[in-house]
Amino acid sequence: MAVRRSTSPASADGARDDDVGGLGGRTRSVWLHQLILGASVMITVLLVQVIEPALFAYWPFSAGVGVVIALTAVAIVVPWHRLPRAAVSVIPFGDIVAIGLMSIGTDLRFGFFWVFPIMWIATHFTLVALVSALGAVGVIILLDATLNATGPSSALRFLVVLLSLTFIAITTYLSTRQTRAFKQLLRRQAKRLQGTLQRVSGQERRVSQMLNGLDTGIARLSADGEVLALNDTYVSLYGIERDEPQRPGGAIEYATLRGEPVPDNERLFARAARGEQFADERVWLFDTRGEWHALSVSTRRLISSDEPESTLLIVHDVTALIESERARERLAATVSHELRNPLTAIIGHADLVLDRTDLAPKVREELEVIAAAGERMQKLISEILATSRGVFREPTIPVAADASRIISSSLTSFRPAAAARRVSVIDELPPTAAVAGDGFRLRQAFDNILSNAIKYTASGGSVRVSGEVSPDDVILRFTDTGIGIHSDDLDRVFDPYFRARTARESGTPGTGLGMGIIRGIVEDQGGSLFLESELGVGTTVTVVLPALIDDSTP
Repeated sequence: MAVRRSTSPASADGARDDDVGGLGGRTRSVWLHQLILGASVMITVLLVQVIEPALFAYWPFSAGVGVVIALTAVAIVVPWHRLPRAAVSVIPFGDIVAIGLMSIGTDLRFGFFWVFPIMWIATHFTLVALVSALGAVGVIILLDATLNATGPSSALRFLVVLLSLTFIAITTYLSTRQTRAFKQLLRRQAKRLQGTLQRVSGQERRVSQMLNGLDTGIARLSADGEVLALNDTYVSLYGIERDEPQRPGGAIEYATLRGEPVPDNERLFARAARGEQFADERVWLFDTRGEWHALSVSTRRLISSDEPESTLLIVHDVTALIESERARERLAATVSHELRNPLTAIIGHADLVLDRTDLAPKVREELEVIAAAGERMQKLISEILATSRGVFREPTIPVAADASRIISSSLTSFRPAAAARRVSVIDELPPTAAVAGDGFRLRQAFDNILSNAIKYTASGGSVRVSGEVSPDDVILRFTDTGIGIHSDDLDRVFDPYFRARTARESGTPGTGLGMGIIRGIVEDQGGSLFLESELGVGTTVTVVLPALIDDSTP
């Protein structure tokens, strides 16, 4: 527990010096006060020796001078810092007595020396000590007046001396109190400022540690292009010397991989130092270790009310991202190529069999479904390959598509799977449902919906497909009597790779991608998707698509 020291004027001589100056502060203060008085008395003694040597024969005067000299020697010899503070008061009170001896019988001509001990006591001691000192002076003056039987003029002179000393004492005491109060205020303010500085320094260290812990390079630049801060990632990436951050590092920027180096004045750091603002600028960096890095660089302007404007240069190393994109492209190309060969064989042999004229109608119908599914698969593979290569495709222009016919065709494909699971499929679609959309993409969405409905419906259940047509919309509902989805999982079923708890517990295999694909396709066609489910009762997927507007209608 901390002990609070008293800060009142009651502290003895040198208290403030002890707090600030350490072990010898009080001793130095005693020396200063006493040596000034001693030197003044010695100069006076020399003058008396020249002007009025007979005064030395007056024993009170000689005794007073001797006491002052003795007190000065004691002040020099004694280690005051080892003694109680109250012990210091012996010196100024002794000086008062010594000066009184020098003044008795001399018309107080040496009484002005009382100014020295009175100011000493007023500066460093309490009000009680000051009143006591003035009382001692008054007693000495009264004793002098009594012994020497002075007249009215001498009494008036004694009174003036006493009043003058009292005025000086009070003025010094009040000034000292004000000075001490001001010092205390300055000390408190200094402590607060020191605490604020420590907090700010601590915050700067924490911010610096956080920035250095990031794997993103960060450089902060002033409006004049001066480097204010660099984190470790930036320094390591560019090979910069911290002592000379303005100098370009050992790493070199290239516009393309193994292409031409970027000119020094066009390097991203130089552009940011000029105040340019840019976002996601891509460059290749060849670092000091001989490694290539793909960088995405952006700037952010920092505006603060209490700091000058600055610019933040943010450097992301996207090498791993680009490598993963290339790996994905290679994988997509490889998978697409390998799938095309067996699909070509399936479609080719199906077409050969369909060319025969002796096929039963039911067999021909099933072969046509196989051939159509193979062609759709080929188209999907082509789209995957084009997307992986970043091939630009024109936005799809809405065309006429019959949702009823598309769903009926999809039902035809899934009826064998439903029959195998003993799930009844009920078709309540309107004869036609013209929508504005891509029929191929819609077929992909409907296939996914029906696949999920049949897959997660137990034996003996049913899947019902119905629709409503209005002037503006076509509403399609896919209702099953399957396992349902827990209410906590409904909001997440569209997240990639997420599978509801009931789906995981059913043991039915799945990837968790289907619902996200379905919603993406429907929204691309300008439609909306809604999902309702009750655990153990079933699920209803509602697809709302824009109806095809007949421009020929007047």
